[in-house]
Amino acid sequence: MPLKMIIDVHVHPFCKEATWGDLDKIASAMWGLDPIKLKRMKVMLKGVASNISIDSYIELMNKFHIDKCVIVSFNVTTAYGVTLVTNEDVANFVSKYPKRFIGFGCVDVPAPDAMDQLEHAILSLDLKGIKIVPPVQKFDISDKKYDPLWKKMVDLNVPLWTHGGHQVSTAGSRADLGHPMLIDKMAMRNEDLTIIIGHMGTPWFWDTYSVVLRHPNVYVDISAHPDLYSYFPWDAYSKYNIEHKILFGSDHPLVHWNNIVPAAQNLPISDSFKKKIMGENAVKLFSFK
Repeated sequence: MPLKMIIDVHVHPFCKEATWGDLDKIASAMWGLDPIKLKRMKVMLKGVASNISIDSYIELMNKFHIDKCVIVSFNVTTAYGVTLVTNEDVANFVSKYPKRFIGFGCVDVPAPDAMDQLEHAILSLDLKGIKIVPPVQKFDISDKKYDPLWKKMVDLNVPLWTHGGHQVSTAGSRADLGHPMLIDKMAMRNEDLTIIIGHMGTPWFWDTYSVVLRHPNVYVDISAHPDLYSYFPWDAYSKYNIEHKILFGSDHPLVHWNNIVPAAQNLPISDSFKKKIMGENAVKLFSFK
C-alpha cells in the first residue's frame, strides 16, 4: 500500500520544454569521468530533450503516488560553462502545475552577479528556495565571504538545499567541498537559515548526522543513493528524537522513482518514521497545503 503522502524534495525536470544548450558539452562536463556513464547520459539527455514532456513527470508522479515535487535548476556556468535547466524553466513548469511542483532556483555562487541571481529567482520568478552544489561549483560554503547570500535568503524567507557529500561523476569536482563539516561552520553563523543537506552527505553519514543533530535549522534528504540506505544511521535519528529532520528526495531522473520510491518505502524502520520521511516532515517544514 502506498503511504498517505509522498513529497520529493529533489527532482530535475529534464524534458523537451527545458532550455538546452550543447547536450554533448553538458554530458562531457557533468559525467566525463566515467566513459560508460558518459555514453549512457548522452543518450539520456538527447532522449529527454527530444521526447520527454513535463507532462510526463505528472503522469509518473501519479503512478508512484507522489503528491508534490521540488523541481530544481542546476547552474554551473562559472565552473563548467553549462546550465541544466534554467531558473526560468523551473518557474514556467511551476506555473503550469502549481499544485504539484515547488520551484527551487540555482545560484551560481562564485559568479559576480550571484546576489542578483538570487533576488531574481525569488522576487521576480517567485521560486521558493535555492539549490547549490559546492563540489561542482567549486566554492567553500564555510567561507564568510558568502554570508551575504545566506543572510539575504533569511530576509527573503527561503530555504537552502545544498549538495552534501562527494560528487563522483563530474571531472574536476572537489569532494572536500561537499563535506558536511563545512556546512557546520556556515550553519553556526546563520542560525535563522533553513538548510537541507542533500544526498545523505554520502559518504559522511555520521558527520551529517552530527550536523543535523546539533543545528535546529539543518535537515537532510535521502536522495540519490538508495543502494547505501543500509549505511545510514536511522536508529540514531530515532534515539535522539530527530526523525522530523529527514526528508525524502530522489534525484529523479538520475535516480528513477521506480528504484528509489520502493527502496524508501521498504526501509526497516517504523511506519510512523517512514511517514514522516516520505511526506509529513516536508509538509511541516515548508508549510505545504
